[in-house]
Amino acid sequence: MRAAIIILWMFNFFTLASFGGDFTNLYPGARANSMGSAFASIADDPYAVFYNPAGPVQIRTAQLSSGMARRITKYGDMADFSLAYSRPLPFKERGVFGFGYDALRHSQLGNRDTFLFGYSDTLTLKYLQLPMLWGTNFRIVSLRYPKKSHFGIGTDAGVIFRSFAGLRTGLVLSDLDTGMGRSFATLTIANSYRYEDTVFAMDLRVRGGYAEFFPGIERSFHNDLFRVRAGKGININGVDYLALGFGYNLDPLVCNFTYSLPWDGFKSEAGTYEISLTYKFDAPSFGQKMVVEASQRLAELNSRIEELNKQKNSLEVEIAKYQTGKGILEGDLAIMQNRLIELQDKVRTLEIEAIDAQFKKSEPPLVKKMPVKPKEIWPKYHKVKTGDTLRSIAAQYYGNQNFWQIIYDANQDKIFKGLPAEGAMLKIPPPAK
Repeated sequence: MRAAIIILWMFNFFTLASFGGDFTNLYPGARANSMGSAFASIADDPYAVFYNPAGPVQIRTAQLSSGMARRITKYGDMADFSLAYSRPLPFKERGVFGFGYDALRHSQLGNRDTFLFGYSDTLTLKYLQLPMLWGTNFRIVSLRYPKKSHFGIGTDAGVIFRSFAGLRTGLVLSDLDTGMGRSFATLTIANSYRYEDTVFAMDLRVRGGYAEFFPGIERSFHNDLFRVRAGKGININGVDYLALGFGYNLDPLVCNFTYSLPWDGFKSEAGTYEISLTYKFDAPSFGQKMVVEASQRLAELNSRIEELNKQKNSLEVEIAKYQTGKGILEGDLAIMQNRLIELQDKVRTLEIEAIDAQFKKSEPPLVKKMPVKPKEIWPKYHKVKTGDTLRSIAAQYYGNQNFWQIIYDANQDKIFKGLPAEGAMLKIPPPAK
C-alpha cells in the first residue's frame, strides 16, 4: 500500500498535460488549496461541496465557512470570495444539505459566479460491507468574459469509498453544465491514505484533452490543534505552484491559511494568498472537545479494565476447577497406591503359600530332633546346588525344615518362584529364638 502511494506521488512529475490558464477550474477553500486541491477523497469541511458533493455527509453539525483569496497572474490580480454552508437534515438520519457560493473577479480574464446546492448521504455496499458516501449538486453558473457571457445550470455527482485500513477513494464527475458555450465536464479520481497523524492525498483531474495530477499532504499536531499542509498547486496561465498552508482548530472556530509560490521563484508574477474561516454551530469548544475525548478515552479504558477483570475472574474460576480436579485425582491416586500395596502383600503371601504347598506335595515332612550343638558363628553362607530347596537348606543349618522362611526373608532377591537360584550364595542368618 505504501509503495503504491509513493509511486503515485512520484507520478506527479509526469502529468499528461496541464489545465493551462483556464481560471474555470479554480475553486475556493484555503485548506483544500494548500494541499494543491487534492481534496476530493477527504472532503470533510463545508468547502467539500466544491470538490466532492459526497463529502458533506461527514459533517455532523451545522457549519458556515467564508473565505477570500488573491491570485496573482501575469495578466493582473484575481479576487476570489466564497461562502460554504453544511447542515445535517433533522428529518434524515444521515442526510446533509450543502450550499456553496464562489465569486471570481478578474478585469481581463473575466468573472465567474457559481451557486451550488447539494445533498449527500451514506450507504453500505451489500457484498463488500464497506461504507460508501454519495452526493449530488445542482449548479447555477454565470460566466462572463470581456466580450461574451454565459449562463448555465448543471450538476455534480461524487462518491467516496472508505476502507478499514485508512485508505479512501473518491470519484467525482463535475461541471456538467449546459449553456456555457463549451463543455467543462471534469472527471476526478482521488485517493488518500492516513498514517497516524499524516494524510497523503492524490487527485487526478481530467477535463477534455487535459489531465493533471495533484499531490498533497497534511500533518496534524497537538491533538489536532494545529495542521500544516503542502501540495502541487493548480497551474494558472502556464505557471506551476508549490502550495503551502496551515490551520488552527480553535473549536468552534477554525482558521485556515494558504500561500502558493511559483516553481520559478519569488521574482515571478504569480502566487496565491487565501484565508478562510469556519464556524461550527452547536459544536463544543476545543477545551470541551478535549474533555469529551478524554472522558471517552477514560470510558474506553474503564470498559477495557472491566473486560480484563471479567477475564481474570473467569480464569480464576477455571483455575479453581482445575485445582479441585487435581485434588480429586490425587485422592484417587493415593487410594490406588494403597490398593497396589495391598495386592503386593497378597501376592507375597500367595508365593509363600505356593512354596509351602509345593514342599508338602514333593517331600514328606522330616522330623528330626535338634541335637545339642556347640555355639555357632552366624551368619553363615550356603552356595545353592542342584536339588536344594529352602526347606532342605533350613533342615541342614537349623535342623528344622520349618525354619525355611528365615532364609527366604534374608535372600528374597535370589529366590524365584519359591526356589533358590542354582549357584547363588545364600546368607544364613541365626535361627530365631
